[in-house]
Amino acid sequence: MKKLLLGSTALIALTVAANAADLSPKTYTKAPLTAQANWTGFYLFGGAGYGMWAADQQVDPNLLPMDPLRTGGRGWFGTVGGGYDWQFSSNWVGGIFADAQFGSMKGTYDMSFPYSATAAPKNTANYAAGARLGYLIAPNALSYVNAGYSHAEFSGSTLSSQIVPPFAFSTAKLNLDGWFVGGGVENSLDLFGISTPGLFMKTEYRLAEYGRKNFILTEGPLTGPLGSFKPYVQTISTSLVYRFNSNGIPARIASAPLYTKAPAAPPNWTGFYLSGGGGYGLLTNDQSVSSIFGPLDARMGGRGWFGTVGGGYDWQFAPSWVGGVFADAQFGDIKTSADLVGTGRAAWPKNDLSYAIGVRAGYLVAPNVLSYVNGGYSHAEFTKADFSPDLTSFTLPKTKYDGWFLGGGVENSLDIFGLSAPGWFMKTEYRLAEYGRKSVGVVDPTGVEPPLPYSFKPYVQTVSTSLVYRFNWSGAPISAKY
Repeated sequence: MKKLLLGSTALIALTVAANAADLSPKTYTKAPLTAQANWTGFYLFGGAGYGMWAADQQVDPNLLPMDPLRTGGRGWFGTVGGGYDWQFSSNWVGGIFADAQFGSMKGTYDMSFPYSATAAPKNTANYAAGARLGYLIAPNALSYVNAGYSHAEFSGSTLSSQIVPPFAFSTAKLNLDGWFVGGGVENSLDLFGISTPGLFMKTEYRLAEYGRKNFILTEGPLTGPLGSFKPYVQTISTSLVYRFNSNGIPARIASAPLYTKAPAAPPNWTGFYLSGGGGYGLLTNDQSVSSIFGPLDARMGGRGWFGTVGGGYDWQFAPSWVGGVFADAQFGDIKTSADLVGTGRAAWPKNDLSYAIGVRAGYLVAPNVLSYVNGGYSHAEFTKADFSPDLTSFTLPKTKYDGWFLGGGVENSLDIFGLSAPGWFMKTEYRLAEYGRKSVGVVDPTGVEPPLPYSFKPYVQTVSTSLVYRFNWSGAPISAKY
């Protein structure tokens, strides 16, 4: 748990560090303000998002001789919350908050041996209370990290069995406690020329880890623990925020521009770039397996780290707008599981390679800070995997998938606290990829057993931070002093 939380915190903290640009040579100066920005005060928010969970499932070996599995789930949710911020210096904001997520991130408990059955629990609610710390990359744009306590609820579910008549089994509701780390960007809607005093928008990534807990299997009046369940939940959300500023001044800059141009040349985002970094990802894999009882459907899960390299070309086609094309690759260890139905044995393939080709469009929230969305083609590969030692003759072959992705992120110059690094940038990016279903056969190389038909449909959700070198970055670094 400590390694996961510390690693995720470091990943997200890089975003805030990169956004904390305090650069020496001034090519831009702040425009006159009709009201001083003030982030101190209470706020409320509401919005929606998408998430995945991956759970390490262990059935009690004294009851059922079944290998550990990694099951998963995914789905949409709504979110509401509120908090209090304190602007304790010209550029730094700290605060506390609480929120709730209500949704239907539906997944699987796998009990294919000996019941040839699955249950379909849903992550129906998550509650969190925590603190955040942010840096004002512009007077009305805050880049922040957050962390704290989290509580998750998973619904009970009736087992769906291939055996006729089916067993009257169900699982009990689960309540779990844990921790979360995250980060995001919040900005007033005035960034887009819309005058909306007090209204802001925030987009936030969050990763939560929960403690292991037994899940209960019931049949009529009989109950008892069957195994344990340890979930990790990763979400992305966008919310509207209303800030009740404590001293009556809207926490926004009035409709005046954020910057006025000084005599020096403006920044230029047009040109080629290369990037390299790392990240963390979750996946779900909709598995359908044929057996003597018929098809058995299950939603497996996966999680792990990866490295990424890439490059592209951007074109600044307007003072505040940038478009471009790019290609990148991810190399890693996002490990999932596959269930050999009827045997209680599992294999552990890895999503070790993904690459993408796409386009992006972005808006300059400051001269050297680009907020963008992207999308395009994606390809994923999963390694060959053998089943448990007593079934080594059965192998899941290597598989390749084609699909699409959508994502977005923030990229900014790397001149931090007066450290001059011309051409060097940093970006943090979220991405969701969906791949087409593919059928494979679990094969017995000896030829004794015929191939067992499997089909898989993966969804992969990642967050990454990369260093970027821009070959064309013209002139001196860009300054935005407040």
